[in-house]
Amino acid sequence: MRFRFLFIQMLFALGVAGRLLGAALTDELSPEQLSAVDAGSQVVIREDLPDQPWPRVRVYQRVHASPEEVAAVFFDYEKAKSYIPDVLDSQISKRHSPRVFEVDYKVEVPILPDEMYTARNEIEMLQPDSYRISWRVLKALQTKAAVGNLCIERYGDGESLICYTNLVTPGSSVVVLLKNLAMERMEKIVASIALESEKQKTQAPLDLTRQIEILRAALSAGTPFNPSADYP
Repeated sequence: MRFRFLFIQMLFALGVAGRLLGAALTDELSPEQLSAVDAGSQVVIREDLPDQPWPRVRVYQRVHASPEEVAAVFFDYEKAKSYIPDVLDSQISKRHSPRVFEVDYKVEVPILPDEMYTARNEIEMLQPDSYRISWRVLKALQTKAAVGNLCIERYGDGESLICYTNLVTPGSSVVVLLKNLAMERMEKIVASIALESEKQKTQAPLDLTRQIEILRAALSAGTPFNPSADYP
């Protein structure tokens, strides 16, 4: 019993206990923060971590689209270049399974050369109306490491609450100077995901239907991904 208590304490210290124990995204927010979400504002939480030059960032936002619709739009990785700010290109370079892809991105960076990196993306349906897309950068020109996820949950009738979490370790002292710009970019990414999901729902329902069919096929196919066996 004592070991279990200490284990849960450790999970909370790492910031992952809520999701492992099945808590909703709303449980992570204060009443004031939930009021901001209800009003249509983003809630941004920056958490400083030991030995990390940049904080871990969490951005919450309400979306006027269902969790499945948001997940389907984001899962269409090659379309990211058409709506996410500063993404110049996004191409799937490798498929490990129907739910695990490697995606090559090219991103415009002020002052410095454009960043090019490969991320390994995995999508999961945690439970009905609850999805998580996780990513980890495998190689990059200027980024030492990056890991994060997009969690999507039902929030009212036909709506979602999304939480974008990202922890980036820059690869040089020069990139560290762009910290504030990078933090602002994460907020813009979340706003763009929400806007694109809502736009697809109202302006391109046939495209959205196709994206949902692809998502459902991916989630229903194959065996669960085993990160301990496949991750480097």
